[in-house]
Amino acid sequence: MKYVLIFIALICGNAFAEGPRIGVEFESEKDNKSGLTNQALTVIPGWEFSEESLINRVELLLERNQDTSADSRGVTAKENKLFLRFRHDGDISESFGYYIRGGFGRAYNDTRSFNYAYVEPGVEYKITHQWAWTVAYREINSIDGLTGEHVGKFITGPSFDLDAHNEFELRYVKGEGDRSVKALVFEYVHKY
Repeated sequence: MKYVLIFIALICGNAFAEGPRIGVEFESEKDNKSGLTNQALTVIPGWEFSEESLINRVELLLERNQDTSADSRGVTAKENKLFLRFRHDGDISESFGYYIRGGFGRAYNDTRSFNYAYVEPGVEYKITHQWAWTVAYREINSIDGLTGEHVGKFITGPSFDLDAHNEFELRYVKGEGDRSVKALVFEYVHKY
């Protein structure tokens, strides 16, 4: 038991150094091969830990999305996703930082359900105190061995800290692999 408590203390550090946060993300994605579009809305409650922690953030992503066909069929599928995500942040220099985030989750709809995971290393250039630019790569795959779910995504875009409690992010995403996609992502985060 003593070793479990030491492990938790090393990973989380002072858990109350930062505090809770909530994010809302909207993503509009288009598959270049099929013409299928996907609209996703994600609510992201989480907790930020101190900068000295091995894990700086834990989030639960609750996503609802729907596919719309390129022809006149309209909405072809609706899907729910539940994802547990962990993040580690660090500084390379005064202007450059890095992060590694990833986790695992479950996607389910009327026709199929599967478990999946991803890992996403990224770098962030701090332009000013409020503005930053992120470049990252996310590798996504089904844990269950389900085909058609292996995608690598290049992610880039700016973020803006309105103040100590409010942040906006805009991301351009280009994915290749089982699905060739392009997407725009807008996220708002409130830190308590």
